Amino acid sequence: MSSVSDHGYAHHIQRLMVLGNLGLLSGVVPSEMVDWMSASFVDGAEWVMLPNLLGMSLHADGGRMATKPYAAGGNYINRMSDYCRGCRFDPKQRTGPDACPFTTLYWDFLDRVRPNLQSNHRMSRQLAATSKLVDMPEVRIRAVEVLGLLDSGDL
Repeated sequence: MSSVSDHGYAHHIQRLMVLGNLGLLSGVVPSEMVDWMSASFVDGAEWVMLPNLLGMSLHADGGRMATKPYAAGGNYINRMSDYCRGCRFDPKQRTGPDACPFTTLYWDFLDRVRPNLQSNHRMSRQLAATSKLVDMPEVRIRAVEVLGLLDSGDL
């Protein structure tokens, strides 16, 4: 996001729905993301970063700030913003080369954290939907590909 490098700022939606969500879905080390955002944002004060990023966005405080992870796939990002406009990826697809990376990582994330969130009543619908996906093996494979592309800087 050029707004971060150019201005040291990103809108709330960009921070939480895009950057924070990507961090959560891709499994970044929460303290490393907090350090990066604190150094990158002009308002990267501890009182902003810890509750909003560590608690709400990365859900790394054990649910003290937010009762469920602020996780979303491409469909939600597409519905709530204009960030998908012009993107080559399809937010409705979970697998395949045209699948939205956020959508793939979202379903993979839910599958991975299911044991930890099974008792969270606010996650029951999402977790139930995950168990009905017949393409979950392909989602897992695509998620590994997406994470590799992120690590290499090719995505």
